[in-house]
Amino acid sequence: MDPTRIALLLVLSSALFAAAAAAINMGEGVVIGVLDDGIDAGHPSFSDEGMPPPPASWRGRCKHAGVAACNNKLVGAREFTRHLRRPAGRPAPGAGTHGTHASSIAAGTPVHLASGGETVSGVAPRAHLAFYQVCAARGCSRGPIMNAVEAALADGVDVLSMSLGDDGAAGFHEDPVVAATFSAVMKGVVVCAAAGNNGAAAGSSVANDAPWILTVGASSPQQSVAAFSSRGPSRNNGGVLKPDIVGPGVNILAAVPRSRRRGHGQSFAALSGTSMSAPYLSGVAALVKSAHPGWSPAAIKSAIMTTADTASVADEARGGGAQASYHAMGAGIVDAARAVDPGLVYDISPEEYFPYLCGLGYTDDQVNRIIFPAPAVTCAEMESTEARDLNTPSVMVALTADTPAVTVRRTVTNVGAARSVYRVEVSAPEGVSVSVTPGELRFDEMNQKASFTVTVERVPGGGALASKDLGAQVAWVSEEHVVRIPISISAARF
Repeated sequence: MDPTRIALLLVLSSALFAAAAAAINMGEGVVIGVLDDGIDAGHPSFSDEGMPPPPASWRGRCKHAGVAACNNKLVGAREFTRHLRRPAGRPAPGAGTHGTHASSIAAGTPVHLASGGETVSGVAPRAHLAFYQVCAARGCSRGPIMNAVEAALADGVDVLSMSLGDDGAAGFHEDPVVAATFSAVMKGVVVCAAAGNNGAAAGSSVANDAPWILTVGASSPQQSVAAFSSRGPSRNNGGVLKPDIVGPGVNILAAVPRSRRRGHGQSFAALSGTSMSAPYLSGVAALVKSAHPGWSPAAIKSAIMTTADTASVADEARGGGAQASYHAMGAGIVDAARAVDPGLVYDISPEEYFPYLCGLGYTDDQVNRIIFPAPAVTCAEMESTEARDLNTPSVMVALTADTPAVTVRRTVTNVGAARSVYRVEVSAPEGVSVSVTPGELRFDEMNQKASFTVTVERVPGGGALASKDLGAQVAWVSEEHVVRIPISISAARF
């Protein structure tokens, strides 16, 4: 077998689980809801051998024409596309290659392949799956997506995995994924969604770009950003760095419907796309959620981003081994074992997004459509928040002749050792100065908060910036943790 076609999932049992099995419990007790085009429920990857029952809070059910019965692995299945006509010759509901593949990446049961001796496993093999069919032969429609998210929240999912999106939406209020997922975050559900497969094409952007979503690009086994992975900056979010993270998305070996065997002997196939990366990160989110069930979606997102690998990440779209920009890789390549123990997290309450949405210039009606069913807000009654001032684990600023310096404030929460000290380490490109105040953070207890400011400015007399797309980094370093955030610096306004 060509080694480039062996998915990273094959080595999870030896690399990831051996490193952190005691802490992560392989996702046990977490339900991942997958929105996609169908699932082969009888596939060995969805066997419930050795699986415990779903948590007592689970309220879902099995109501899908293509799913004969659920079990302790696939604990729910719902269909929202039966009203859509299916062209002759198309597979019956439930036979989706895309949905089967994505679901098994997130939380598939380990399956031994007799042909090559490998074991194919989902990222969180002890997590439960709930499947919601929202896509049919003609694509994915707003109505089914909205209805499925509402159903998933009522059922009690902990993580949503969405390998779908619209990078052409004119605004958040017109994007069904954005509008549907805010209610998920309000209920404490982590949302992982694909960044898209448009690569670095001129005029293209990243999908699923709301700041409350973990927007996932694709990395390759060569420690690089895949050429097809969509790049930022976002056209709609006002200056929040996207994508947030990149994860394995090239030649990922996972389940496909048994009626569509493509080799590997047991209905498994190697597929590529950010559609593979998003469920991978959904599995990672389940690992973190299992280890820290009380953490908010923003805290889990922060844990994943601040522990990512940024060292020598290349960009395949640029060629020649060129370093990937933050607009390509976000915070870096996911490191699942480190994500369960981040040391510090950057938390955000759902209510903090209200003044941010008002600051984007939306009308009261548009804001309230996005945040529904949260109580209605009136933008004139609150002070708006700029995108750069959200407490995200990333910073994005524009330096111009009129604005040669920008200062932002961030707050971290201690989730590591009760008594700990972090000292700042900064890296900055030539021509730019990055200063952090204070330079040291001391904590005496768990969940204690500390704030700091970051000032990014042009060096006086430093001449023109070498590029319009520069990167700096702030890292808080203790004896046990390194907590990094990327700083994307543009020479033009958004």
